[in-house]
Amino acid sequence: MQDRNNTYQLDYKGEAAWYEVSSHNDRNDYFDNTFSGDAHLELSDRWIAEGYASWASLHEDRGTGLSEGFIGTVLPEPIEFDQSDVGGSLQFGTDESVGRLLVETGYMDRTYTNFKELTRPRDRDETTVATTFFFPVAPKTDVLAEYTFKNIHYPNRFEEVPMLDSDEQSLLVGAQWEINPNMTSTAKAGYVEKNFDDSARKDWDGLGWSLEVWMQPRDQDTILVLSTQHPEETTLQGNFIKREELSTTWRHEWSDRVYSELSGLIGQDTYEESFDGREDDIFKVSLKTGYEFRRWMNVYAGYGYDRRNSNADDLSYRDYIFNVGVELSL
Repeated sequence: MQDRNNTYQLDYKGEAAWYEVSSHNDRNDYFDNTFSGDAHLELSDRWIAEGYASWASLHEDRGTGLSEGFIGTVLPEPIEFDQSDVGGSLQFGTDESVGRLLVETGYMDRTYTNFKELTRPRDRDETTVATTFFFPVAPKTDVLAEYTFKNIHYPNRFEEVPMLDSDEQSLLVGAQWEINPNMTSTAKAGYVEKNFDDSARKDWDGLGWSLEVWMQPRDQDTILVLSTQHPEETTLQGNFIKREELSTTWRHEWSDRVYSELSGLIGQDTYEESFDGREDDIFKVSLKTGYEFRRWMNVYAGYGYDRRNSNADDLSYRDYIFNVGVELSL
């Protein structure tokens, strides 16, 4: 929905998947649901506000996340969780002004809903505040400085296990530029630290980066390339995961209604302070084809291949997944 320069949107996304191979006690199929809404408000020539909220009922594939390794062979079905997200941003300044200031906030709450004896201590909430200043140095080119603070809280801890509660801070510098109307890019890198509340866990600091390249070589083709290194919360091993990944998505519009998306990802997860020095190499590729019945309704089907090679015992796997989904919006 649109009111002058202000836009409002409500979305629903449902996705169901069926696994190619399963055994008599494996129920790997799933049905995920996400409800979301967002708003874009242009309050004046210089002030822009945005907000979003979502609620989702999701899953972790058996053998991943909290069901890695032997646990995944015991659990009869995927671990499920509910996740709520709410946040917003406020921007002052325009592309033509001396500078732009962007302030962003967000809150996430994740609650696991089955196998509570295993999953309850992994319930968590995250509060994030970030501010970015853009300064123009050439036409269509800005340098930027970004500071982010994130508080991560686990309300239900394992007995006699050091708490995972922590604060993350990062200070990144970089640039955002428009090479031409069909190609834009944002690159930033800098210092990242993660400090744990419990002294039994070792704090960490190091390099973080983010790269985003958007291209539209033809009207019907869109390509997005992303690369990042950042901390992620651990599953069952180590203090946290240092994640490095490179991904790309190519979307082709075959007609006004039919499209396809080809995606790929390579990455590495390093489980910091894990007892066995665990490192996982990740490779994913997927193909999705969709049909837009209406402006507000899109259905799709896809097939994906997911491979993880780990130096830890019994944690390497391959997945072949067929899924279908529907997206509704207002």
